[in-house]
Amino acid sequence: MEIIALPVAASLMVLALLHAYWGTGGLWPGSSRDTLAAQVFGGPPGTPMPSVTACYAVAGLLILASWLVLAASGLLSAAGWPTGLIRSGAFGVAGVFVLRGGLGYALPRLTSGNPTFARLNRAIYSPLCLGLGALTLLSLLG
Repeated sequence: MEIIALPVAASLMVLALLHAYWGTGGLWPGSSRDTLAAQVFGGPPGTPMPSVTACYAVAGLLILASWLVLAASGLLSAAGWPTGLIRSGAFGVAGVFVLRGGLGYALPRLTSGNPTFARLNRAIYSPLCLGLGALTLLSLLG
């Protein structure tokens, strides 16, 4: 269902841009590397942000995920890749997001050392991941 795949892919691209921004040294929504790490990465206070390479790697994976969602829905060319592989990749994208979103609720002890991240994870990150995963599945099954 193209009408669902397009906003999912657009959301993934926005997230990719955000990770690339962090890779360039951007601090939003924090005011320093420490506050940014506390808000978006988790871990106990003082945990450093992931490396520039890690930020760009996540951005690249999010771009790939966006392409898979669009290609599986027929909105973008599959560039010669087999349809089954594209669809499997898109189902993998859905699975990763559902798993990440579910674990954000099922394993709260992972974020217990950082109350700021735990609060944001419950209110924003986990629901966003569950929503992206569910909508990706819906776009593939519709």
